[in-house]
Amino acid sequence: MVAVSRSRKTTINLSAALRKCAGLLLIGSLVSLCAHAEDAPERLRISTVGGFVSLAAADVPTHDVLQQIAAHTGLRIVQHAPVEGNVSLELEHVSLADALGAILAGDSYQLYQGVPGSPIPGTLWIFSAGRRDASAADIFFEAVILYGSLAEKREAIRELQRLATAEAVEALSLALGDEDPRVRGPAMAALARIGSDAALAAVASATADADPWVRARAVDALSSGDSESALQYLSLAFTDPDPNVRLAVIEAFADNPGDASVAILSMALQDDDPLVRMHAVDALEEIGGELAFSALLRARDSDDVDVAAAADESMLLLLREP
Repeated sequence: MVAVSRSRKTTINLSAALRKCAGLLLIGSLVSLCAHAEDAPERLRISTVGGFVSLAAADVPTHDVLQQIAAHTGLRIVQHAPVEGNVSLELEHVSLADALGAILAGDSYQLYQGVPGSPIPGTLWIFSAGRRDASAADIFFEAVILYGSLAEKREAIRELQRLATAEAVEALSLALGDEDPRVRGPAMAALARIGSDAALAAVASATADADPWVRARAVDALSSGDSESALQYLSLAFTDPDPNVRLAVIEAFADNPGDASVAILSMALQDDDPLVRMHAVDALEEIGGELAFSALLRARDSDDVDVAAAADESMLLLLREP
């Protein structure tokens, strides 16, 4: 038997956290997404009665012990950092908070205790070393983004955009991993409008997504900002193998006139895709100015007769402008 002392980490009743955040967002119900237990390893015995935990573990990976506890108690685990090491201990009829305190003695975590009969399960947040404890609002929004309905997630995204805090950026970044594009798209747009370095970096990470549609949406979101960081990310996105993504980049630079935009659009005149080349001509005409005119002048010598003709027409239109 191992004597267990109260963990120094925070344990908060989730119903109190929700009451505290009631003015931020109304929520109907959250879907319980608890861990699915596989057969417990032979070196681990666990039972739960009335919210109390008993277990015996002999050199069992900590992650496996947590998954078994989650399966038995309906606890939801959200990991921001991996849990390493093995557990060897015996506990007899201790509270969930005390059990986790013994198992995660060296880790940074926070437990929000669920209310019996509530549709919202308890949640265990495991953080990287040195991170401060999450506030009730942080936990609330993260829970909605992870487990809410589509309407709840979209409402949360709007509120997080309004708050525009570092914690809001973290929650919105989490929404970029949602399987529903109706969540990912608004989250990208919200991050782009916040416009902080961390927010733009989160949107830019989506330009490496396996789905070209997601990459194009990320480009669209970045185009709403005119910061130097956003333009740098857009420049990198122009190397995308999908021509539809490159077209989105061209539209973004057309909306952000400047020397950097003209430089990228001049490169686009040599693109492998004829549609990309033609859109680059249109974008240069839209931007106008001496540099854009010079780029169009060079395009008149293009091997692509359509591009050469379009460039010639665009130059005539620019010359007629007052």
